[in-house]
Amino acid sequence: MQSPHSYRRSHADMYDDLIVHAQKAEELGYDGIAVTEHSFWYDGYCPALLPALASLAVNTTRIKLVTGALLIPQHDPLKIAEQAAVLDRLSNGRLVLGLGAGYRPEEFHGHGVEIGRIGSRFIEAFEVVRRALTEETFSFSGEYYNYSNVSLKTRPQQREMPMWVCGGFADWSVKAAAKRGWSYCTTGDADCGMGVFDRYAAFAREFGRDPSTLKRAKFVDVYLAASEEEAAVTIEQDYWPAMRDQFIGFGFFRLKNPDGTQVTEPPPGMKEQFITNPNRPRGSPAHVREMFKPVTDYGVDMLLARLSWANFRNDRMLESMELFAREVMPALRQRSRK
Repeated sequence: MQSPHSYRRSHADMYDDLIVHAQKAEELGYDGIAVTEHSFWYDGYCPALLPALASLAVNTTRIKLVTGALLIPQHDPLKIAEQAAVLDRLSNGRLVLGLGAGYRPEEFHGHGVEIGRIGSRFIEAFEVVRRALTEETFSFSGEYYNYSNVSLKTRPQQREMPMWVCGGFADWSVKAAAKRGWSYCTTGDADCGMGVFDRYAAFAREFGRDPSTLKRAKFVDVYLAASEEEAAVTIEQDYWPAMRDQFIGFGFFRLKNPDGTQVTEPPPGMKEQFITNPNRPRGSPAHVREMFKPVTDYGVDMLLARLSWANFRNDRMLESMELFAREVMPALRQRSRK
């Protein structure tokens, strides 16, 4: 949910589109819809996921509502737990809570949170949310958070709300999740990041856990159109211009010019690398189905197809959703049952 320079929209239109997309997803048979969080970014990236999902809760009836991810170190974890419980009630038990650590210095500075020890703060915050949602009364004593005999009076509808560590590739997050038995979600291309799950299983065994009891999820960026040629146009017009802005603004790299000034353009060759990457599901439905094989062959408990990355224009987004539901999703469901 963004309004990049290449396709400007008002905030009102963006949030209206979010509701339309959720209703369309439900109509087409998707299991859920995920939203992600960032603060202090020019294009209107959603900074408050639970209120956004509350609007979807009252405009849909079946699909799961997924935070993918809510950046918990930038929030009061107990307040997030309270809000999550209310949203789970509003949605009749449909909330899936994915929590991430975050990485943009601008966001931590803006919220007045020290960025130097994100990992330890995240682990404490995740545990606070988990215990608040699952225990009638709990106490917690940590480096960042301390609570004594706290009890949420509004309880979530789900006895055990699904919670995920949305942790990318970082060793510390994979290890922390494996140690505690927390479900893990990573991102990347279709065949990228699968090694994260191997590390996840290895760490689990180190801590005496059976890896088969752990749940795995994966975000995959998808660029889908009726043909290879149409997908290439979409990537050129929508995806690359937005990513070009974010390489600098989101801190994907912090390169300097010879004179010490900040680089304002991606390095030579990066555009071609992203547009032509053979491991990224892009193109026609037949091609995209084939590109998902590394994920389905490995096996995950939740697959999140990020269609919006390449489809900021609403007509393209709706077309891509329909194509994926009609020509890709049935094959993925069939593979997952084997």
